[in-house]
Amino acid sequence: MIKINGKNVLIAGIWLFVISILIYTRFINLGWGLPYPMHPDERNMANALQQLQCEIRNSKFEIRNCFNPHFFAYGQFPLYLGYVIVFFLKFFDGDLRMPISFQEATISLRIISAVASIINAIIIIKIIKVITKKITYLLSLISYLLIIFSPYAIQFSHFGTTESLLMLLYSLIVYLSMQILESHTTSEVVYLAIASGLATATKISSAIFLVVPVIALISNIKNQKLKLHIKIQKSLIINFSFVFFAFMFTILFSPHNFINLQDFVSAIRYESDVALGKIAVFYTKQFFNTAPIWFQLTKVFPFALGWPVYIFGTLGFFKLNWKDKKINLLRFAFLVYFIPTAMIYAKWSRFMAPILPLILIFAILFILNIKNKISKIHIKNQKFYILICHFAFYILIFTIIIPGFAYLYIYQNPDVRFQASDWIYKNIPNNSYILSETANVVDIPISNGTMKQLNNYNVISFNFYDLDENPELQSELKNYLQKADYIFVPSRRIFANHTCYINDKLQITNNNSITNNKCQILKQKYPILNKYYDDLFSGKLGFTKVAEFSAGLNDEQAEETWTVFDHPVIRIYKKAKSLRFFY
Repeated sequence: MIKINGKNVLIAGIWLFVISILIYTRFINLGWGLPYPMHPDERNMANALQQLQCEIRNSKFEIRNCFNPHFFAYGQFPLYLGYVIVFFLKFFDGDLRMPISFQEATISLRIISAVASIINAIIIIKIIKVITKKITYLLSLISYLLIIFSPYAIQFSHFGTTESLLMLLYSLIVYLSMQILESHTTSEVVYLAIASGLATATKISSAIFLVVPVIALISNIKNQKLKLHIKIQKSLIINFSFVFFAFMFTILFSPHNFINLQDFVSAIRYESDVALGKIAVFYTKQFFNTAPIWFQLTKVFPFALGWPVYIFGTLGFFKLNWKDKKINLLRFAFLVYFIPTAMIYAKWSRFMAPILPLILIFAILFILNIKNKISKIHIKNQKFYILICHFAFYILIFTIIIPGFAYLYIYQNPDVRFQASDWIYKNIPNNSYILSETANVVDIPISNGTMKQLNNYNVISFNFYDLDENPELQSELKNYLQKADYIFVPSRRIFANHTCYINDKLQITNNNSITNNKCQILKQKYPILNKYYDDLFSGKLGFTKVAEFSAGLNDEQAEETWTVFDHPVIRIYKKAKSLRFFY
């Protein structure tokens, strides 16, 4: 018989509350932005999911076209998983015969991300328990709070992309590798093969994940009391078996990578050329003249993790016990992925997603060490001093989770593009001539279904990217500026990649030679575009800013994709006086 007392009820209530908050932060407003495709990767995956079908044509079964997504930037595993979720949603709605809609496909992919993020929280705690051996309820609670309010976890769980799933699978691989490291058996090899196969079936570049279990298996066998030649033989057999079964699971869960090998290779070659900078596209311009590693350390980690976790994670990486094999495996798992990935020309935040939970683990371990040291303080007649230390620690925890609280605001409110559109419909007169910018995933104004949509705005989505190279565009812009009543700057995508403006301010300082050098290069490379934004932001162009919409996070200086998909800053300028030509 289980004895129930007030303490047990209180603990159960606290954990129920924690789990509820975890679920809330991952699922709140999961339909944000819909029915509009706010994230290009999510849009591509949703479109691929919509194409999944297996029909018999002319009494022939064609395996090449059976559940072929015709999209190979990612593997088929998340698409097939999303298809199953859509099937269940349709089953309960009673519309199994209806084609899969874009909204259904998107929601199913976001459900995968949200659920993966929740499971990942549990895996992170398991990793911490493996390392610390024992962790109290209080320290577990603190750990969960830090995990729950991690900005990266909140954002990626709301994107129907592969990041959340890959974070889960890499965390699981690290956890299972740690289990092998401290055991005398290799019974986890099958589970490692499944997790690794699912990772590469999600994204083929995740093959780098396999390095971690291979090292763990080698270390495990090395520590066994066997003769050297037997160790080598056993190591080769086990690692070959692991890689072989991982490859088999990849084929099983992403079969069209091999059935349609030519299409797969062609797609991967293109994606690789873009990522390596061999093919120049507008959405990689932000990486021009950026330094590998330094870019991730300054433009990705501080915003995805929040500055407090980033700082403590860094301290944990360097300060935690260097004799602990499990912590060293965690360091290795971070470095083996971070260093080669950081050297790639394209440095999107999503490329760093798999190791963000690892940095969080370093931060939690370091913070738990602080708590343990405080708990061991015993100073006679100094209870007040000890109380102050404990109080300061909990204030620290609250400070650490503030970035997560702030980031949650994005999904607790209407998307800023809906907010801006509502303002536009209410404040900008009919028949207004509007100059906007191209290459944003959705052009404003848009309708959310409740506001009265006016269809008689003349909105020009202008290609500013090629302005300096194309005299025809320069002539067109001069004409558009003469006619424009309003100018929209729908995100930071163009001005932040071609000038040194952030938050409408020029980022040139006398003591930052790196920034100054890049600013001079950009001015020389894009003189007309720099002149345009100089004059627009300063008011010399004859337009005054009349509205700005943002999530209030002040993170436009982060890597571009961190902000532009779910919380771009939108600026609206109104013609205030006679136009002054900018060139």
